[in-house]
Amino acid sequence: MPSQIEYTAVIRSPPDTVDDAHDFLTSVWGELPDVSAADRMALETVLSELVTNVIQSNPHREVQCDVTLKVAPDALRLETSDTGDQVENLPTATAEMPDDIAEHGRGLALIRLLVDDLTYRHEGSQNVWRILRTRASA
Repeated sequence: MPSQIEYTAVIRSPPDTVDDAHDFLTSVWGELPDVSAADRMALETVLSELVTNVIQSNPHREVQCDVTLKVAPDALRLETSDTGDQVENLPTATAEMPDDIAEHGRGLALIRLLVDDLTYRHEGSQNVWRILRTRASA
């Protein structure tokens, strides 16, 4: 495999849904059979949580989410950049799940459990999420 391969997708909601994010990763995995099942599941969960969050947090308007996945022999790097509202009151960096009765907060906690690094910043009019996951041994 080359040192790094990059894949990109654009998800616009409406009309696109989180299914379009899954379809994107399904096409990537079809080209990369050496990515382990654990890594695939982790990235599918992460991307699903991020895209679902931006769609659900912005029901009042159209949003666009640009997705870039960089696949290297040692790591998977996922970046999303979206036009949704700025994320306020970002939970702390712990990976603790909220109480059973909590209505929100599980997505970021789940993401933090699945990845080695998660960063967020608001840049211009974009929310930018960067995720790093060290690849499992194939």
